[in-house]
Order: sequence, then structure tokens, then C-alpha cells
Amino acid sequence: MALRYAPLVIPAPQCIFPVDYQSKIITFDGTRTYTAQQHTKKMTDYFELHEIDIGDVQMRIFVQILAREVKTWFISLSPKSIDSLEVLYQQFLNSWEEKKNPLQILFEYENLKRGPNETIQDYYTWFNNVYNVIPLDLRPPGLALIKFPDGFYIDMDFQLRERNPPTLEDMQSVVVSVEANLLSKRARVRNERRTPLKDAS
Repeated sequence: MALRYAPLVIPAPQCIFPVDYQSKIITFDGTRTYTAQQHTKKMTDYFELHEIDIGDVQMRIFVQILAREVKTWFISLSPKSIDSLEVLYQQFLNSWEEKKNPLQILFEYENLKRGPNETIQDYYTWFNNVYNVIPLDLRPPGLALIKFPDGFYIDMDFQLRERNPPTLEDMQSVVVSVEANLLSKRARVRNERRTPLKDAS
């Protein structure tokens, strides 16, 4: 317990955590499809939404959802070196903020694919973040409209291209309904296959 929070300056006794907080927060391990900047924003929004304004609780929750290399990094910090959430955020961003050269950005962009358990909203947030940091001189007109559908399975890719929206924003505004329609169609087809044909006699 002491090692887990060693870099934090926290009072004794410690305030208790809110119930079931783990289910409402996504773990950050440095390999997720969102950035360190997005993660601090998610955490700030969570604290505000659930009215968690006690500093040591905020810091301990933030630390609890770090994993893998990020957790190892935190534990390696000097003991009692972080005395506020603001300092923790700054240390975190200094170490895990994305700093990539243009070739790395383009490589990541070319390999963007929606994960099997990733929501559409999370995928297009990730897509937009990567696209928006491509240098303008390396960003051909219309590139996003061509690339964005590639991140989905073939049927959805086809449906998005067939609609031919004029902008990326328009495409992303219809993507949820496109998937919903495809899933509904698949469900109907499955039900029809299961329904036995009536005797024609």
C-alpha cells in the first residue's frame, strides 16, 4: 500500500473512495487509443461529474487506474514529490504526452483500425486526434474522407462511401446510424433463416 502511493503527499487517515469507481474509468497503460491529454480530461470530467473534490482521493484514484509501464513509471518517482492533483497531472503529461515526428504520425494514421471492443465514438476521437496532428503540408485535401471508412469492416466501409458525405464531420455524424442499420439488417436475415418455411400444401 505504501509503495503504491509513495510519490504522493497524502494525509492520514485517508478519505474513502466512491463506490464502484473502477467500472466508470478506463485504465491508462500508455497503449490505449487515446492520449495522455485526453486521459487527464476524462479524469477531470469524472471528478466533476461525481463531485469528487478531495485532493488525496482524486490523486489516489488517478494512480489506481495506471497500469503496466505507466504504473512502473509512477512508482519510480521520488517519495513525497507530488502534493496536488495539478502537480500529478503535470508530471504525468511531461512523461506520457505524445511527442511524435511526422513519419511516426503518418505510420499510425495509415494503420488506424477500430478495435473489436471499441465504440464508434472512441474510434473517431482517436482518428481525429491522429489526423489533426499531421502537418498541413503532408495532409492532402480529402485524405480523411478516403481513410476514415477503412477503419471499419467491409460492409460499413461500403455504406459510408456510398453515402458520399461532403466532409469528415458529415461522415462521422452518420456513422452510428449506418452501423445501427447494418446490425438491424443482419438480425433480420438471421431471424429469417431460423424461421421454418410454411408447408405450401
